[in-house]
Amino acid sequence: MMNLIVIFCRGIVCFFMGLVLLSCKKTTASTNGTITADTIRTYQSIDTMLMNPAMGFYKWNYQEQAPVKSLDSYARFNWSDFEKSKGKYDFSVLSTAASSAYSNANGKGRFAFAIRCCVEGINKAYPAYIDSSMKGWYSTAKSCWVPDWNNSYFLERLDSLVAAMGRTFNSDARIGYVEIRSYGNWGEWHLAGFESPVAPAVSITNATIERMINAYTNAFPNKQLVMMSDNPYGLQYAMTRNNPNYPIGWRRDSWGNKQMESLLNSTAWSNAKDRWRTAPVIVEGYGTGTSGMNYSLCVTQTAKYHISAIGNANYGIWTSMAKRQQDSILMSVKQSGYKYSLRTLTISDSLITGKDFKLKTQWSNTGNAPTYLNWAVTYLLLDAKSGVVKWQATSSLNLKSLLPTIDSVSNKDIPVTVFDNYTLPAYLPAGDYKLELLIKDANSYYAPLQLLNKDRKSDGGYSLGNVRVMTK
Repeated sequence: MMNLIVIFCRGIVCFFMGLVLLSCKKTTASTNGTITADTIRTYQSIDTMLMNPAMGFYKWNYQEQAPVKSLDSYARFNWSDFEKSKGKYDFSVLSTAASSAYSNANGKGRFAFAIRCCVEGINKAYPAYIDSSMKGWYSTAKSCWVPDWNNSYFLERLDSLVAAMGRTFNSDARIGYVEIRSYGNWGEWHLAGFESPVAPAVSITNATIERMINAYTNAFPNKQLVMMSDNPYGLQYAMTRNNPNYPIGWRRDSWGNKQMESLLNSTAWSNAKDRWRTAPVIVEGYGTGTSGMNYSLCVTQTAKYHISAIGNANYGIWTSMAKRQQDSILMSVKQSGYKYSLRTLTISDSLITGKDFKLKTQWSNTGNAPTYLNWAVTYLLLDAKSGVVKWQATSSLNLKSLLPTIDSVSNKDIPVTVFDNYTLPAYLPAGDYKLELLIKDANSYYAPLQLLNKDRKSDGGYSLGNVRVMTK
């Protein structure tokens, strides 16, 4: 090896395992005095719609309109679906739906659900036996029975239902998130268009709101919870509930309609506006009628509210929509959630067994939110001939903290730099190795994460080029 290496930088595009690398070298001295060269490797990003967990489209109430693949699914049910008689619960429909998400042909997914007590057009969404100790009232405007929300027996039985669901599903890996619904039409925490409550029933009180939300936080400490956003006090209270592992996200079912914008005037908005940094914002379309959906709002609302997941239905019949309307939906889904990519990696050309080495990487998130799941960013050295993994280590990078890197003023990407320090094992044989990147689900449920980088391998990893290992 030459005693002196002249610093040089070449604009030569080299192809490493289908990844475009721009090579730039500089000489550095190692701790034992050996002169080595650091290589800056630049990786080409791609423009595509990713299929990752808890982002983009989710299957909505067993429906999918746009021909776009997704992993996760969601549905909501009536309380009466699970409890026909007092204390006799049957959650088999939830378990079946969770199993279906688990065996998704597109890849292992998760199932999310919500429970409703009042639904217009459905005579009674809560169990009939509750009427023995509660006087509900009938809405002629909405053709359904409305419970007395503040009735102690009603709340006692609702608490029991939620607790039973928690005992069954709080530790079930197939469940992604649980919505805090229960109150209001469709469980959306409003009674728009309903008559005033019939005496002795009165409007829901703040104490009742707190009790309903507490039932969910107590029953599901190990699950992501998502609060509906139409009731200001309810949303504000939910945002103050503290679960450091799973901050409560929020949801709105008026995406693509001006009603979505009314959230900005809510007294709870100051508590909810930045929640996207730590918990998901989830939406579904306002409705199927042309008067309900303003497709031009979809893209702007997805960006403004940092939406992570969008229901793939309830925004119109796909085959009947104009192309510009379809494009608005697809553009919104494409920008929703997280979109990570590795931009550059700096590493020595030669690594020495038993010695420390550094990895400097630059990462981008060109989506509009981070991930809220735990991922292990892992580097691997594979024997160049056999492909067998000989060494692997986890990066210090926490993708949950990698917020969008597109500057809001200049609209330019400003990647985040990460430094990792490792020690190469002394037992590692000298020779040529392949360096790879694999982002693994820390809970071993989902397949490895997809990046906006070219040439994903069959095992879900990405090739970062070759490395030579030498003995000291």
